[in-house]
Amino acid sequence: MWLAYLALAGRIALTGYERIVFKQVVDKSGSVEAVFLIFTTGTVFLTPLVLTVQPPESYGFLWIAALASVVYTVQTVFYLKSLSRGEASLVAPVYYFGLFFLLFLTTVFLDESLDILKIIGIVLLIYGMSFLNRKQHIFQSLKALASDRACQFMMLSSLLVAVGRTVDGFMVRSVHPIIYAYSLCIITCLFLFLYLIFTRRLASAAGLFKKKWKIGSVAGAVDIYSYQLFVFAITRIEVSVAEPASMLGMIVTVVLAHFILKEKIRDRLIGVVVMIAGAWLLFL
Repeated sequence: MWLAYLALAGRIALTGYERIVFKQVVDKSGSVEAVFLIFTTGTVFLTPLVLTVQPPESYGFLWIAALASVVYTVQTVFYLKSLSRGEASLVAPVYYFGLFFLLFLTTVFLDESLDILKIIGIVLLIYGMSFLNRKQHIFQSLKALASDRACQFMMLSSLLVAVGRTVDGFMVRSVHPIIYAYSLCIITCLFLFLYLIFTRRLASAAGLFKKKWKIGSVAGAVDIYSYQLFVFAITRIEVSVAEPASMLGMIVTVVLAHFILKEKIRDRLIGVVVMIAGAWLLFL
């Protein structure tokens, strides 16, 4: 069990940096091209790990992996659009807007527990979000977030993540986490490649590879290893706990956004602390 919590700790650290490096990749670039760069380099970094595990007895799970790949592809495009339009310290915490939806899905489809502390914890997460764009009272603050275009993209991304995480929690019960993650990467790269050809944007993607392959490689490594740690963690920890707990990486994101991207974060740090308190309740 302690390995699962260690994996979750690693996931938290990597997700904190992920938003910063993703924003650097997508800056002045197309969102789909950036997603293709990140997933392609991530697949390369994951390949050595695939060689360390036994191949699956059956490949019947691939059709589900294909559906999940579509969800995650669209989700990541929205995610990068959000980061390209808004400040990382503002939009990144909005990623957890879909926690209510995730809690519902995991309770219904994965038979995970639902108690009062989890509900209070998620309420605190939402309340903490109100500090990200502070207004006179909480409802105005949340309304300001909801009307912000960058935040809207992040909310759509978070809803799709809730669907994807529910599928993940179901799949890792029968498929090795590394095999499952690698399948997602391969199928996603194929979908994106075909899309770029169809829309005649492959040359643009190639230009982005040439221009940003170094930072793209860092983003790909962070993304794939972060996700791999997550799918390993949920083999022992409930998805409805592991995913909200990942938001502890927000404090890393907000601090790095201040030092690397020069964003103003004082009020947003208060929101992050409240959100962390909510995440802590999920473990009780």
